[in-house]
Parts: sequence; C-alpha cells; structure tokens
Amino acid sequence: MNTWQGAWCLAKEELRRIRWKHIVTIIFIGYLLIFLVPMFSDSREDNSAFAFWAMDFITVSLLPMLGLMSTQNSGFYWKMDSYTRKLAAWRTMPITIKQIVLGRILLFLTNGLTAKIVFFTIYYLFARSLGTNMELMDFVLYALFWIGLSVAIGIMYLYFETGYSGVQYFWFCMVVALLLLAGMVLYSYLTRDSLVLLSYETIAQGGWWLSLIGVLLGVSSFLGIRKAMEKKLRTRSYTS
Repeated sequence: MNTWQGAWCLAKEELRRIRWKHIVTIIFIGYLLIFLVPMFSDSREDNSAFAFWAMDFITVSLLPMLGLMSTQNSGFYWKMDSYTRKLAAWRTMPITIKQIVLGRILLFLTNGLTAKIVFFTIYYLFARSLGTNMELMDFVLYALFWIGLSVAIGIMYLYFETGYSGVQYFWFCMVVALLLLAGMVLYSYLTRDSLVLLSYETIAQGGWWLSLIGVLLGVSSFLGIRKAMEKKLRTRSYTS
C-alpha cells in the first residue's frame, strides 16, 4: 500500500467515526452566516470600525475551523490529549509517518472544502436576499481567495495539533486568537477599512489575481507544512 492509499484509508476511517459530528459543522456554518452576511451587506454602505474588525476577526479566525471542528476527538482536547494517544497507537502499527500526516490533511480537506463550498453558496444566496449587489463571478473569485487562505491557516493548525501536546496546542490557539483580535481591531481603527470588504472590492475592480494568491497559499501550505509535519512527528514526544 503506497503513501496515498494508506493515507486515504486513515482518512476514510476517521470520516466513518465522525458520524453525527457533521451536524456541529452545519450549526456552526449557520452561526457564522447569521453574523457575517448582515455585517458584509451593511458595511458596504456604513463606515463602522466595530463592524469592520468584527467581520474580519470572525472570518480570519473561524473560517479555517470549518475543516477542524467535526474531526476533533474530544471537546476537552487540552486536558485529555486524545490525539497524542492516537498518534502513539498508530506509531506501533505498520503505518508510516507520511501516511499519518497525509491522512490528517486529507481528512481536513475533505471536511473543510465541502463545508466551505456550502458556506459560501449560502453566503451568496443570503446576501442577495438582503439586496446586496454582487456579481456572481466576483463572488466566486472572492470565495476562492478566502477558501485558499483558510486552508493555509487550517493546515498550520494541523502542524501544531499533530506536533505538540494538547495543552500546547490549546495555548497556541488562544495566543493566535488574541493576536488576530488585536490585529483586526488595530487595522480597522487605523485604516477605517475591512480586509474582507477590501478583498471583495479589489476583485470586483478587476483584481482577479487575488483569488490566485489565495489558491497558491493553500497549495503551498499543503506542500510545505506537510513536510514540516513529517519532520516534527519523527522527533516529538508521544508521552505528553
């Protein structure tokens, strides 16, 4: 069994175990859309710094989670460290590190890309129902940019999930969230602009290359961080 076959077997087994947890992702998508779509629609007319940073923070910090939520082994990840125990068990089996890493990424992409396509489809329909003027092709390119960016961020999270203990992963997530919050607030109040709106307006004005950057970021993270994950799994501790 080669690397891709073994990785897909691991991903399929994890998908089988998810079962009802997909409902969590669906609920989470609804939660995001309730806040984001009205903010997006209103912010194109208003100039509210609060709406700007709130929309940016929710998008940048939570969109990558769409591929992660239903695949977590425990709600108390920081305490139970269930993924470290799972990795330790896999290392005693005839499963290579490359298969483990690729399998985790494939699981993330299978869940994440599906969830993100559903998210942006409903996003567009909801925004149009509110009277927001958006060209379909512009929105597709806008969605591609954010999908690519969120995949890149999500794979970065996978590196820390697989390479460190549950406690360390928990604190990494907390620090990233606080830094993103501070960064989004500072940017919005200094520029009186929103990264989300700026990305859409750039694409709407002919900046199609922005979506290409997003896709390239996603592909680059898959290629680069995958290698880093393999290296980290060879040296990390499986007892903490």
